[in-house]
Amino acid sequence: MYPLAKIRAVVLAWLALPVLAIHIPVAGAQPAKRWVVVELFTSQGCYSCPPADRFLGKLAKRKDVLALSFHVDYWNYLGWRDPYSSHQATRRQRSYAWAMKRRSVYTPQIVVDGTLQGIGSYTGTINGLIDLRKQAQDSGVTVAIRNGAKSLTVSLKGGLQFGDCTVWLVYFDNKHTTAIPRGENAGKTLTYYNVVREFRRAAVYKGKNLEFPLPRSSKNGPKHDNIAVIVQRPRGGQIVGAAWAALR
Repeated sequence: MYPLAKIRAVVLAWLALPVLAIHIPVAGAQPAKRWVVVELFTSQGCYSCPPADRFLGKLAKRKDVLALSFHVDYWNYLGWRDPYSSHQATRRQRSYAWAMKRRSVYTPQIVVDGTLQGIGSYTGTINGLIDLRKQAQDSGVTVAIRNGAKSLTVSLKGGLQFGDCTVWLVYFDNKHTTAIPRGENAGKTLTYYNVVREFRRAAVYKGKNLEFPLPRSSKNGPKHDNIAVIVQRPRGGQIVGAAWAALR
């Protein structure tokens, strides 16, 4: 048995320790309101891309990250045409190169929130960039998607300090697996995650509350797995708000 004075000293020392905030997950809790948008520019014709594609699959499972896979078209001449590639994805990557004052584009490249970039397979570097964006103090634009029984509606609020922003509408699929018979990845069967199938301008947001309906299907007709809304400053600028919803 310890003397009373010693017990009292131990208790006082314990009370003097700094208090740590402990986060306890709550059943049914909603995902973080502020998503960090991660865009991977990749291609099935790129030999060094598969590790980055697998890494994006891990990022896609996070509750604080909106991970998107953009397939560019400039590797299609190497003997295999990527079925998910588009010149639109290439133009988007080039807009980032212009904004970041880079002389060229490359794969696999990851762009985080439209402001930071790194090699897509450098997992430690990319996780560090995501953490930097999570720590950013800007309030951003609040984006909310209401998924009703018959319709989808998006509402935008706040962010007046950013000026006019482009509102992008993104349709993407959860996963695609492809057997590749030709090109640099010939003989491999590869899986891709959160594959962007359509990407287009939906509106201009001027900082005033805005609400409008969202089409459940893309312009090309097919219904994809998910829809995302991204609010971005012009000419490959900072992403200031985002949200997504499942369509199936």
